[in-house]
Amino acid sequence: MKRFVPALALALLAPVAAPALHAATLETRTYTVEITPLCGERVTDCEQFAYADTHKRTGSHLNMVGKPGQRPCPPGNAPCNPMGWQFHDGNASYFVGQDGWLIVTQGSKTILREQGAWRER
Repeated sequence: MKRFVPALALALLAPVAAPALHAATLETRTYTVEITPLCGERVTDCEQFAYADTHKRTGSHLNMVGKPGQRPCPPGNAPCNPMGWQFHDGNASYFVGQDGWLIVTQGSKTILREQGAWRER
């Protein structure tokens, strides 16, 4: 059964523009990441999203559930409010930005920072 994304969730998935999206897919150099809203058709403000990535070289997968969020910005970079989705796996934090950034941190250390492109599904 296909899930239909509410209008607000479609706005959150921008810049991907396609009618009745089920998911948005980000392609970076190393990963393919799919973000899927987990809300019903009538929900106007989706707060729960699934993250599924595949490492392009090894084929390994990671699945998580998270929520909309903002990437922390360095001091002095105002205004800076990149929107996206935030996910956690143990002590690792994953941010997937609407602007195409995939950023993985452990504590204060950035362990992956790649920009990709959104593609339609």
